[in-house]
Amino acid sequence: MSTQAPESMKNVDRQTRCRHVLQMMLIALLASTAFLTGDGLSVSEGMTSWLALGFIGLGSLWAVYQLKFPEVRYRLSWPAFLLSITVAVMFVSVYHSLGAGDYRAALNHWWQWVAFAVGFTLIIQLLDSARVNRAVVAVMLAVAVSISCIGIYDSLVRIPEIRSEYFQGNAQQRIALLQDAGINETRVGSPGRYHFESRIQSPEPYVTFALTNSLAGFLAPWFTLLILSTLSQQDIMQSQGQLGKLLLLASVLAFCLVLTKSRSACCAVGLSVLIGAGLFKGYRAMAIKVVAALSVLGLLVFALGMLTHRLDSKIITESVKSLSFRMEYWESSSAMAGDHLWTGVGPGNFRDYYTRYKPAAASESIADPHNWMLEVLTSFGLPVLLLLCAVIALAVRQSLKADGVTQENEERMRRLSDNQVYLAGGLGCVLGLAIDQLSYAFIPLSVFYVALPCFAVVVFLLQDWVARGQLNRQHLLIAFICWLVNLCVAGGISYPGVAFSGWLLLGICLVSAQPARREADHLQLPRSQRWSMGLIMGGLTLGVIFTFHFPVTSAEHHSIHASYHLRQNRIEPAREHLQQAIDADPYKADGYIEYANVLFMLLSNELDVSTLEQYKSLVTQALDLNPKSQSSYELFSMQALLMFDRYKEEEFLTTALAYTQRESELYPGSAVIHARLAVCHFLAGDQLEMRKSIDRALELDADNPHLEFKLSNRRLVEVEFAGWTNQQIIIEKSGESVEQILRTLRNKGQNSNSK
Repeated sequence: MSTQAPESMKNVDRQTRCRHVLQMMLIALLASTAFLTGDGLSVSEGMTSWLALGFIGLGSLWAVYQLKFPEVRYRLSWPAFLLSITVAVMFVSVYHSLGAGDYRAALNHWWQWVAFAVGFTLIIQLLDSARVNRAVVAVMLAVAVSISCIGIYDSLVRIPEIRSEYFQGNAQQRIALLQDAGINETRVGSPGRYHFESRIQSPEPYVTFALTNSLAGFLAPWFTLLILSTLSQQDIMQSQGQLGKLLLLASVLAFCLVLTKSRSACCAVGLSVLIGAGLFKGYRAMAIKVVAALSVLGLLVFALGMLTHRLDSKIITESVKSLSFRMEYWESSSAMAGDHLWTGVGPGNFRDYYTRYKPAAASESIADPHNWMLEVLTSFGLPVLLLLCAVIALAVRQSLKADGVTQENEERMRRLSDNQVYLAGGLGCVLGLAIDQLSYAFIPLSVFYVALPCFAVVVFLLQDWVARGQLNRQHLLIAFICWLVNLCVAGGISYPGVAFSGWLLLGICLVSAQPARREADHLQLPRSQRWSMGLIMGGLTLGVIFTFHFPVTSAEHHSIHASYHLRQNRIEPAREHLQQAIDADPYKADGYIEYANVLFMLLSNELDVSTLEQYKSLVTQALDLNPKSQSSYELFSMQALLMFDRYKEEEFLTTALAYTQRESELYPGSAVIHARLAVCHFLAGDQLEMRKSIDRALELDADNPHLEFKLSNRRLVEVEFAGWTNQQIIIEKSGESVEQILRTLRNKGQNSNSK
């Protein structure tokens, strides 16, 4: 007996240590999501592979933990199980995109959804203590406030400095800044330059996010939870002198949120409070207090924004215009969903398909429909949307069953200490910034020096709330509703920086709603099920490594080296790296396109037969990998047109005509594509088709209200290809706009008919 007791205690200690390590790793990953954010295009390109690998790898470690300690109980959660089933069904759409769309983008998005499902499951399994959950919420609030501080500084100081540097610089300096931003067409009035200049003239902060609306979507639910927790516990907080501190933090979040000018996020905050009043009868008196506080706080931060010249009346007057844009997106997306009802177009393929449904008067081509239900419907089809709605409905129903504050669990193992949670959160911030610097370096290093001190200060201010405050599951559910309402207008359910906040809030809410020791909810799994879980998680880990993380990062590594060699004018090493990039990730069309561009540059010197054949092979492979990519057809049609203009080979004109016709099918509402098609028909001697294309181009141009996209501001070839910079498609005289070219072609056609 005496020897068994110490051995049992040692086993409990080992189990406790392992569990603490898993919990700290999970908290670190959750904190890092605010720094490894990514938008839809970033997910498609695989920029979030480190995050997906982290969560799925942690899931494997958790499965090993279950095998090593058989006495560990599994928390039964039907929403988590149903989400896993939903993600499995999503793969049908991924497989369907093979050969019909961008398979690499679809696979990358699917792995991101796998990470969501695994992360949601781990939150429910590992974060099962009320105090630990309060500390985790404090960590996420500290991250949100830290990012808000940086956002306020960016809006008030850094963005105006960039704007001043750009507009006060000379023409060469402006072109250098444009090229650094990845804009090739630097001509005054070009769409790329117009949007860049519009962006830097706008003071909205982005910080670690790709879009200001994504930043607002991250801040809104945490601000809602903070203001609810503050106002519902005034007696407790006043006795500890905390009310002023919490209101100060809420004010910082509110000011940054208003600076984003995200009307959807601000409305989501207010609307979620009203929805909460309808769901919870005992909450209605509290809702009045919260609405009053939000009104006062909103007026104060709005006035502050007006005084600092960061807000004006346009934030209200342009709301109707913003909503009209959303209606355009939703109308086109609904038509797309109707044509691909059961399997969708495939995740990550929305942008390529959208051009077919985009109206001529629409302002831009978008990467997602700015509505989470339409995003899921267009990407995966109706069955997946119904399953995901069932996940959310089931989770909300379970949360509504229980009322009140979570009681502390009585476990035989020691819970994670507050300082360990804070340490894990700080390490998560460092992890996110380090991975960004080692890979894409999108986040300025200044964020590193500001975020960590701010994080430490906020954690210090929140530690009394963690120790003595309360985390009400009603407030968690209202914050989740805020997240969901914002996604209905802004979108971003597949963006990790936004999405993980919602899954974390819902996971903690579910844990709070379950009685801590109810045997029906805590199962001791048999050995066979634990092994099955281990094999599934191990298979997913190997899958994410060899089909996502390794191919994407290896291809990106070689692509970066190729770009370096090209800047040094070392062509052969660049070609070797580009071939290695293709070999590392044969499903990614970008590698083929980059290699084809290098060969196209070589073809500017001479029409070498072997180089030309290799170029044509790469073009064919790139188009086969993504047959719905209008941008790829546009690129290669312009290249074919330039080669015809230089070498007068009929083959190039035939190719340019075929690619441009395919472009017009993929993007029927584009005036400039029909204009280029008219030029191809003119060069081919087909007057009838030329006139049809001219009429269609001018008709679409008349319907387009956006000045930067008018044919009078467009050029026939708007990409500056290395080696072809002085090459122009001259119809009558150089430097003509597309509109002038069409007028010239129409006159030539009329003169030809009169003769």
